[in-house]
Amino acid sequence: MVADIAHFSLDDLPELRDLVTIRASAAGLERDRALDLTLAANEIVTNSICHGGERGTLRVWTDPESVVVEVSDSGHLDSALVGRLAPVPSVRGGRGIWLANQLCDLVQIRSCPKRGTMVRLSMRL
Repeated sequence: MVADIAHFSLDDLPELRDLVTIRASAAGLERDRALDLTLAANEIVTNSICHGGERGTLRVWTDPESVVVEVSDSGHLDSALVGRLAPVPSVRGGRGIWLANQLCDLVQIRSCPKRGTMVRLSMRL
């Protein structure tokens, strides 16, 4: 497993989307699923920029069964159920991780105050 690694801030969003789409397509992910993974990654990176210290690190790799995108930042999530419950329509925000859960085969979240947050998105090939 060799990962592409990109440190990011707001100005890097277009390049990150390209990286995820190209890597997912090269791995053999169908176009619609590659675009779903790209959209999910964009949502998570945007959350990192807005809530996780305005920067973070994105890693993309493939294994024999899937394409994986991991986003990490210095932020902390308080709720263990973040992204698992449908957002309330009348409340602004709160849709990024939920959307990633709808689009990806697997979304894993690890968060603690001292180490920050890591969100891993996986799509089966």
